[in-house]
Amino acid sequence: MRGISVLFSLQASSKPDNQKGRTILNPVKRSYAAFWAGCFLIFAPVAAQMGQPVAAKVENAVASLDITDEIQGQKTFQVSRMIVKAKAEQVYRLLTDYENAPNVFPHLLKCHVIEDHGSVKVVQHRIHPSGPFGTYEYILQLKETPSKSLEWHRISGDFKEVDGFWKLEPIEGGRSTMVTYSSHINGGFFIPQAMIKRQVHQDMPEVMTALKTQAETGTQIAGRPVANRHN
Repeated sequence: MRGISVLFSLQASSKPDNQKGRTILNPVKRSYAAFWAGCFLIFAPVAAQMGQPVAAKVENAVASLDITDEIQGQKTFQVSRMIVKAKAEQVYRLLTDYENAPNVFPHLLKCHVIEDHGSVKVVQHRIHPSGPFGTYEYILQLKETPSKSLEWHRISGDFKEVDGFWKLEPIEGGRSTMVTYSSHINGGFFIPQAMIKRQVHQDMPEVMTALKTQAETGTQIAGRPVANRHN
């Protein structure tokens, strides 16, 4: 089953997403909104307190998950690792089931293959990070190495850079998998890296938990219909 992955005029207006009742900001307004929201979240104590319930939920879900900063080339990636009690082939099938991904992963609204070149895919993504940051869209090129890795980099859309990979290493005689998730996002001038780093540290545990839950139990914890995500 195939399917898991700026500047316009300043006068451009926001447009409603009728399927979700959510407003999708145009890139300029979204960038400015993200910038000021980032400043607020980073420097205001009240905003920090507002983030505590989400952080507490994540901490309860994955108490042992560590997220580290690792230099790869000239870029800093946020990296997390987790043992999933499922075979690497099973985890890989979940990661490359792109069209079904919004049913599995929190904050992912759309994941649609627009070009298929065998082991290389071009995939459109729409995400809605936790917090007051709006909705973002970008297109990634993904390189598949069956049951071993999935690498990606941004082709177009929001953010300046979006790079990362999933790495799958069989352990315990192949019965379990050490899963590594590595992500680098550069928001450009309007979105401070400190804000992006904070957001990744908040949302990455939920992504890892969703993958682990689905791989080990087959439970789609997000429970969101895919058809409504492709508009």
